[in-house]
Amino acid sequence: MRRAAALCGLLALTACGPALGAEIDSITGRSDELEDAGRELDALLSAWLRRGIERANRDTDVCNEAALYRGVRREIVSPFVGHFVAEALNANEALPSRRILMEESVYRDLALLDAISVHIKDLSAVVRVGDALIGVDKLGHFLVEGWQYFEIAALDEDGTGAAMDWGERAERTYFGLYTTGVRSQADLVANFEGLRFWSNVLGAAPDPLGKRRLLWRAYVRCDRGWSHLGRRRWRLRHAPQISEYINPAWDEAVNCSSYRTPEIERRVQARIRERGLADGVDYTCPIEADACAKARARYGEYAERLLHPDCLHAESRARPWWRFW
Repeated sequence: MRRAAALCGLLALTACGPALGAEIDSITGRSDELEDAGRELDALLSAWLRRGIERANRDTDVCNEAALYRGVRREIVSPFVGHFVAEALNANEALPSRRILMEESVYRDLALLDAISVHIKDLSAVVRVGDALIGVDKLGHFLVEGWQYFEIAALDEDGTGAAMDWGERAERTYFGLYTTGVRSQADLVANFEGLRFWSNVLGAAPDPLGKRRLLWRAYVRCDRGWSHLGRRRWRLRHAPQISEYINPAWDEAVNCSSYRTPEIERRVQARIRERGLADGVDYTCPIEADACAKARARYGEYAERLLHPDCLHAESRARPWWRFW
């Protein structure tokens, strides 16, 4: 009876596959060189905004905010679902990335019911942006769940706390523990930074890491010019840079994850230790305590909800006496 119920649950989850959480392996191959993908991601963000502006301007003769947001979302990836964003980035050959197969990863000992989504979809690719190694699934969170945060916090005027409540519930269930067996704090950071991104598209809401609306930072603005025959039209004021949002707290080897059961954690951690011995590196999370200290300073009052306890309380390692730089 119990196996039948589990199978029914599995079939139900499979039917809504795109809504399942995704997972990445931030450890395997970590010591390999990986080209910075920031420039390519900046170009994608700018292209999506430009095409979204063009779509909104075609749909209306006035600067309609709803039309702008709708146009941008439709241009990102259709349908506007985080997993589809990740899959589009996985397939983007211009994006320097590293793809690890399930059977080669630190999750290879997990059974089907331990990590349904990982078995169905395999793992997302990893890219480097600055000092952060992140899964492309985080960019799905940034854009799609970030939009959901923006809708709750700004458009519905329920505030940042309510948006974070929604994200935490999702991560405890269908975006995390129920489907991948992993609760990713890095996902929650990507969601939060997505709220910041959408807030900055029009400067329509305060940046949660700022004190007020920063209209001068808005990426898009409404203009009335001679070339528009007196009509008000959206135009791109300046292009976004993904490095404004991505930081090592998006990295699951820095901002540690939690697991649905002690057995899942035991199996994954055993493979992480094995990989560390092979690479001659201590991969115990957080592997960069200094990055955790910077994340605590960055997120301030929100740090306790965004950072794993091991990262939240990590102490920076003192430099050896012989190091002066």
